[in-house]
Amino acid sequence: MDVLQIIEEIEDLLDEASTVPFSKKVMVDTDEVFHLLQQIRQGLPGEIKQAQWVNEEKDRILAEAERDASAIKDEANKEADKIINDAKETFNNMISEHEITKSANEFAEDIVSKAEENARVLKTQSLTYVDEMLQATQDRLKEILNDLEEDRKELR
Repeated sequence: MDVLQIIEEIEDLLDEASTVPFSKKVMVDTDEVFHLLQQIRQGLPGEIKQAQWVNEEKDRILAEAERDASAIKDEANKEADKIINDAKETFNNMISEHEITKSANEFAEDIVSKAEENARVLKTQSLTYVDEMLQATQDRLKEILNDLEEDRKELR
């Protein structure tokens, strides 16, 4: 019998009991009340066990859900850390590549500048050398012309 039904029977027994004159007290059959209480005692252990099992099952399910949630959270944190580290590495590589490219461009510009300066110096030196050679040739030709003119004067 269900515990709640037994409790209802006790309530019915109290409602139907005869009252003691001039008081709120009632007279009940003690054997019948004791019999109903004994049935409650016998019914409670099963229901208590069932309630305990439900409570233990609830605790087990909650613990399992917490473990699953913790595992999912840990996995998500690991994935997020991996993504962040990959992004940082990519960023650093891009910066390094940019720095290398910038450094290479600066080095190339420096080489071109030095080559242009060397070309100007060589051109200036070449022109100076050619001018000196022409001047020497001109001076030598003047000497030869002077000698020729003197030779002609002598001939006349």
